[in-house]
Amino acid sequence: MAKAGSNEVSFQIDTADGGTLGDITQYLTKIGDYTVNREPKDSTPFGVTDEQYLIGIIRRREPVSLEGMYDDVASGPDAVLNIGRVTHAVTRSAVLTFKSGKTVTGEVWITKYTRGMEVGEYHTFSAEVRFTGTITEA
Repeated sequence: MAKAGSNEVSFQIDTADGGTLGDITQYLTKIGDYTVNREPKDSTPFGVTDEQYLIGIIRRREPVSLEGMYDDVASGPDAVLNIGRVTHAVTRSAVLTFKSGKTVTGEVWITKYTRGMEVGEYHTFSAEVRFTGTITEA
């Protein structure tokens, strides 16, 4: 059984609307679960006593949360993900890379951005991105 560690993951996202991919992995301390659902549709007809379902047609990807150390440099998370400050009028290209180069590639919307502050602690950030449209898993 092959084991995978946090050192074998990376996350890249366009640095601006219509920009080029930038790697923000160095700022990340947590990447949330990547979840794909195909929600079933109830197809239970009259006259039966057990539920029946058809598999859903649409693949739905849950938002992916990103958390890490706040930085406001030009290529840092605040400059790239802060939807309160940047235009974000179009989707951004993103690539989530797992162990051995397996990837999830596609367009994302940044749906949430938060700056965290606590006495005696480093500043943090968190964001949510949601894959949309055609996604390639390789």
